[in-house]
Amino acid sequence: MVKGRVLLICFAACLLAAPLAQADYYFYGVASDDFTPDNDTLWAALEPYPEWDASRSTLYDNRNVWAPDGQDSVYSDLQGYANTLVSGDVFLFSYSGHGGWGAVDFGTVDEGTTPRPTANDPSPSSNPPYQYDEWLAPPPGGNDYVMFDDDITDAFANFDDCVEVVVLSGACHSGGWVGGSHDIDNSVPASNNGLYAILGAPEQGYGIGVGPVSGPYEILLTTALSNTLDAYMTMSDWYDDAMGYGETNGYWFEMDWDSSPQWYKYWPTADWDPTTYEDTYWTDHWGWEETYLQLRPEDWSSLDTAHDHWMGTPEPATTTLLTLGLLALGARLRRQKAD
Repeated sequence: MVKGRVLLICFAACLLAAPLAQADYYFYGVASDDFTPDNDTLWAALEPYPEWDASRSTLYDNRNVWAPDGQDSVYSDLQGYANTLVSGDVFLFSYSGHGGWGAVDFGTVDEGTTPRPTANDPSPSSNPPYQYDEWLAPPPGGNDYVMFDDDITDAFANFDDCVEVVVLSGACHSGGWVGGSHDIDNSVPASNNGLYAILGAPEQGYGIGVGPVSGPYEILLTTALSNTLDAYMTMSDWYDDAMGYGETNGYWFEMDWDSSPQWYKYWPTADWDPTTYEDTYWTDHWGWEETYLQLRPEDWSSLDTAHDHWMGTPEPATTTLLTLGLLALGARLRRQKAD
């Protein structure tokens, strides 16, 4: 009986300490154009968990992504986090906005020489990385500068060892932020700026936002992530659950040029056969077909199991109630045994 009591007390202590044992979590969300609601949606999903303290959260709408003097931009903000965060911290960077590919960043070596497939090609003949760079678009009314994936790479390279970086983006072509010759490094071990990236589309793919014809839109990846986040869920669990959500959920949507709404799933299942993609696949527009609205998002990770942090734990009060319940159950079982 003494042994059982000791085990229950130890388990209770572990539960109580769990929220306190986590690293400091920082959330930096940037949204632009018609996708500004995504900031609030993601933060609303994270905020209930004690790791995500509002004092360590910054959300910007329509912020310039890059500026020639390095100030007042997403790039300078990322540099600021790199100079501030210390080993053991977790940094989540979320970007909800437009992205592109095919531009040449003259400051660094190109990504490669592999010819690019048609945008949204579900079965390209060659694997990424493809020619040229990917980029983030400026906000409406902002400056004319874009931020290349190379700039994201340079900013993240300055984080201290053991700062774990999480990147979420539903931007078009964001899958190309990783894997190129000067992209975010996904080869490093978790003891050196471990990376977990959940990207809304493959390098050749479009990320899709859904809403009224005139906007604003919510990016499909944002919806899937915010509807699946749960306590004691690791980053990789979160991705897996969000992908399962997108495989099974859908909605009626009416295109500008089509007066008859159609039912769309978010993205194909993990084992889909690209050869079944309709022959009517459009090479001059989005490239969807009647079943799937966009190509499947993807993830990149250099984290091992030990560094795959929980995305959230319950509030201490909730954990305390659970602990008291377990202790009460243990006492009841002991009384029954004594009787």
